[in-house]
Amino acid sequence: MNRKWAVGLGVVAAAGSLAALGLHQRTIRPQVSSGRYLSPTGTHVGVGSFPCNMVASPDGRYLVVTDSGFREQLTVIETVRGEVVDKLEFNGGARRSPDAIYYGLAFGAEAGKPVLYVSRGRLGIVSRYSLGSSGKLTKLDGDFVVDQSLRTGPVAGVAYDAVHQQVAVVVNRATADQDHHGDVVIFDAKTRRPQSTVRVPGYPLDAVCADGKLFVSCERDGVVVAVRDGAVGRPIVTGANPSHLRLSQDGKALFVANSGSDSISEIDPAREKVTRTMLLRPASMRNLPISTPLAVLPGTANLYVACGDLNAVAVVAAGTGQLKGLIPTGWYPSALSIQGGSLFVASAKGIEALHPNGKPTGPNGAWGKYPPNIIEGTVSQIDLHSAIQNLPRLTAAVLENDRLTAHPSSFKNPGITHVIYVIKENRTYDQVFGDVKEGNGDPSLVMFGAAVTPNQHALATRFTLLDNFYDCAEVSADGWNWSTSGMVNEFTARNVVNNYSGRWPNYDFEGENSKVVPDLEGLNDVATAPGGYLWDDAARHHVSFRNYGFFIRGMKGTAPLQMEALKKTLQPSTDPSFPEFDMDYADSDLWKRIGKSTARQEKTFGAFGAPSRIDEWKREFDGFIRSGKMPALQFLRLPRDHTSGTAAGQWSPRAMVADNDFAVGKLVEAVSHSPFWKNTAICVLEDDAQNGFDHVDCHRSTALVISPYMERGRHDSRFYNTDSMLRTMEL
Repeated sequence: MNRKWAVGLGVVAAAGSLAALGLHQRTIRPQVSSGRYLSPTGTHVGVGSFPCNMVASPDGRYLVVTDSGFREQLTVIETVRGEVVDKLEFNGGARRSPDAIYYGLAFGAEAGKPVLYVSRGRLGIVSRYSLGSSGKLTKLDGDFVVDQSLRTGPVAGVAYDAVHQQVAVVVNRATADQDHHGDVVIFDAKTRRPQSTVRVPGYPLDAVCADGKLFVSCERDGVVVAVRDGAVGRPIVTGANPSHLRLSQDGKALFVANSGSDSISEIDPAREKVTRTMLLRPASMRNLPISTPLAVLPGTANLYVACGDLNAVAVVAAGTGQLKGLIPTGWYPSALSIQGGSLFVASAKGIEALHPNGKPTGPNGAWGKYPPNIIEGTVSQIDLHSAIQNLPRLTAAVLENDRLTAHPSSFKNPGITHVIYVIKENRTYDQVFGDVKEGNGDPSLVMFGAAVTPNQHALATRFTLLDNFYDCAEVSADGWNWSTSGMVNEFTARNVVNNYSGRWPNYDFEGENSKVVPDLEGLNDVATAPGGYLWDDAARHHVSFRNYGFFIRGMKGTAPLQMEALKKTLQPSTDPSFPEFDMDYADSDLWKRIGKSTARQEKTFGAFGAPSRIDEWKREFDGFIRSGKMPALQFLRLPRDHTSGTAAGQWSPRAMVADNDFAVGKLVEAVSHSPFWKNTAICVLEDDAQNGFDHVDCHRSTALVISPYMERGRHDSRFYNTDSMLRTMEL
């Protein structure tokens, strides 16, 4: 898409656009699903799905951008006008297409001419391209081919060593063997033959040559390592999830973006030692993870840092390391470059806050309706001199956009001492509640209306109807992290879209990494968000909890099959007879009541032979009633509204959603007729909204809060999201 947007400090979408959809006139401007507003500066061009890296040509005339999402493309941008001059499509958004690109981009030189090295992700190769004088990319014959045995993870960072005429290729994975290492393959730049393979800590991402050595960032272990002549030096401890590396112009300082620690580490390459660490949190938020630095760009007077979760570029004084101010950008800025007087910023999720998907989107509807496919990343061109001159005003805009200047509303607990947290799967608001006449729904998009979900409809209208609630995530992999952590880390954000497009080999986002359970192996979980999980916080505050289905797997050698938690903190409080995600097992006993089952039906589960998830939960709940004691917090997974589509031998989607709805009704019935009702709140949401359509936004979803203290018959159109639900439960 070659269109160019021009946006100042105004609102990206028209201020009246939401009101026109039927929301109340008090709506001022749209928010992204994370709750933040966007007011990106500069002009903007589209560059495909989730741009994750960007490099400048040696002469500075062009920028090349790479993606890690659904519609992957290499985009060439001319740096004077900021216009797209070439675009190479790789898969057109086709799911399961093996044709791929990924994080690694680097310019080298062959026969005195610049050559662009491009990582091809799970294909296990690095391809070579020439860049013509007009900005046109041409693929060259002959790839750097990583050994087949190493292709269990995508080829990521690429570094060119002009001194030794070598190309280093990083494989972003951790092995399943004893030391769970990552790998860097060193190639001869001329022959393109591998010379050696170097073992490094798990999940290495980026690589840079400095002081005659190769420096590699390792996301899982929070370290950077130096490699010389095949030998790996002592790990240099930086911060959590170190990602992007950038060498200063004089080569005397190496800067590391610690995305999980909200900091930048400066390393002396000669001494292989951190010389200082710079924190990138606004003064009012010193103790909270909030910035997520993804790229760092050293300059003479300032460092510039792309802060993904601030939707801003941080300006840091090079001399003192102090945060000077913030420049507003698009959604989740991920890469930076300065050329001439312009600051170029790649934003992984672009500049549009809302993405309705009731109709196909993109040029002539080419992008379809699926959330990860319809979000277009952008590159913004910002006049740097003007931005620095106006830095106080721009900083104030960022703080307001991120709601860091507002004071949280006061809350007095009316007497709630127990919370039951229910996570379901994948539905939009319109898909379920679009037929509720009081709400802002589109009846034409309803799939599972009142006839299929009578219990949820009754609960929404009898208690409070929330028609402006958003899941923060796009899909389940990031959804389960948002829903249990309140944010996702850089590794998850970058690789979820890669995984769901079929170009990332492992589901690494719910307690497993490369099919290993790191928490039980004494390793860091590369997908853990900076603040940890809700159960970690509960344990720290001595809040009792019980887990039914969160972050679990089947235990080998148990008959009948039993479950174990993938997190140590969850293990003592997990019900081993409550199953993992499995569409063959029912959420409720509705199938038994009507006397029908399917060929694939799993009729019982666990040591007590429960016919459904809600029956197993109810067995323990009855025990709580008998003892008069119930855990303060319960995690309950009711996933069957995910459905199995039209899979043979399975219940239809309508039947599975109805089963899920009946389970929700049975839960509320049990609690509301118990002694615990007077001090209990039941909080229900979807982990994401990926499997439905919505006329407001593809993130808009259903949410229920059920309690004797909820207002009855109310319609609330204020903005809420996944984090709102977490905050409510915590309070």
